[in-house]
Amino acid sequence: MNQDRETSRAMRRSRQLSLVATGVTLLVLSGTLAVVTVQLRARLRAQISGRDAQVLYSIATLQNLEADLGGEVGPADTPPVIEALMMNERLQDVVAGIQGVIAARLFDSQGKLITTLPPYLTDATIETNELNELKSLRPVSHFHPSVRSEALFINPAVNAAGVPASQPLLEVIIPLRSGRSGRIAGITQLFLQGQGIATEFAALDRHLAAQALGVFVAAGGLILAALLWAFRRLERVNRLLAERTSHLLKANAELSLAARTSAVGAVTSHLIHGLKNPLSGLQSFVASQVEGGPKVEDEWREAATAAHRMQRMVQDVVRVLSEEQGVTHYEMSVSEVLEVLTAKLKASRPGATDGFMIENDAEVILDNREANLVLLILENLASNAIQASPKGKSAGLRVRCEASELRFEVWDQGAGVPEAFRSNLFTPTQSSKPGGSGIGLAISKQLANRLGGVLELKETGSQGSVFALSLRLPGSDGQSSTGRIAESGA
Repeated sequence: MNQDRETSRAMRRSRQLSLVATGVTLLVLSGTLAVVTVQLRARLRAQISGRDAQVLYSIATLQNLEADLGGEVGPADTPPVIEALMMNERLQDVVAGIQGVIAARLFDSQGKLITTLPPYLTDATIETNELNELKSLRPVSHFHPSVRSEALFINPAVNAAGVPASQPLLEVIIPLRSGRSGRIAGITQLFLQGQGIATEFAALDRHLAAQALGVFVAAGGLILAALLWAFRRLERVNRLLAERTSHLLKANAELSLAARTSAVGAVTSHLIHGLKNPLSGLQSFVASQVEGGPKVEDEWREAATAAHRMQRMVQDVVRVLSEEQGVTHYEMSVSEVLEVLTAKLKASRPGATDGFMIENDAEVILDNREANLVLLILENLASNAIQASPKGKSAGLRVRCEASELRFEVWDQGAGVPEAFRSNLFTPTQSSKPGGSGIGLAISKQLANRLGGVLELKETGSQGSVFALSLRLPGSDGQSSTGRIAESGA
């Protein structure tokens, strides 16, 4: 169920990502079109206003040529004052020959104001960059969408009667050259009615906007279709992958259930085998007591011990099986597992655990089910070690992390495992202890296999024995394994 939720969330994230990617792509496309449209608009506007400037420049040049042919301009060494008067007349001729002129200014070749037409026009100067263009005999033009009358006339209320308070104007600055010398003789600044150009600019804006919108719709539609096709294929692949993953998870769950059932069957088989002989002896003993046989204190004590051992074994196995089938999940550190182990040993063997030593140099986090199985194994090994160590000798448990493994080593100072029992040590009914059945080590071996670990007799001899339980840590062989290393030590 958790995997299904994760898959569903991944699919939702994939859809959201596709929407975001589509939106970003369309946003980039619209921004690119906007920048290109603005730049094209500026160039076209400059060409339109420059076109009128070239036309007016041609007219002024033609009039200048006619004046030269008619002899209206003096010789090349004409004094500046006389030339200024001639230029004033020339300004009037230029203005008279051009339709739509509202006002004009006349400047000398250095950009100084000579006269205005009409006379109540405000004063002005030619900017340096424009003057350089004019000296190169290139006209300059500017379109002003809205110019107020007071910005152009000294007293617009009196002197500009009939002129709108605000109107579009086209400003054209034309160089006037001397026909004989070919040099610039003066500069004419003309202000023309700009309503026609304003109308043309508005039509241009509408045309560009329509073109940009058409390109955006066409290109955006193609991009959107391509992205939707790609994302649908990706979503289909993801869905197919999710279905296959779900099938694999179900198959793994079935395999895990089969393995768990096999382990439970093995444990149950050993449990029944281990209970068979003690129950048979207990039954015979009770029968003898019913027939009136003598009550022997040792036999009653042995019967009580066997019954207690069987009861505890059944309780532990039932508890583990119930947690294996339950849904409760929690974590236990190795230190917590060892604390529980110490408490259980003290409860089952009062006073016998005083010499049992525990060394823990590993802080690993275990799942509650794994911790329960480890606890069962360690409890059985520790009980055997305490029982195997003679009075005055000690036993203990060492916990280490070695080569990506979590290793538990239970040691004793007993006489060791006899050679005859070593080959079948983990087989039921094989035990070196008087009256033992070997069921404890057999169950521990099965539980270790259930954990994916290894339980082995590491060493044995006249100085004692060492049993080792090894569990893989995460990342040791590229597989997920039992437990994880804690973020901080205990």
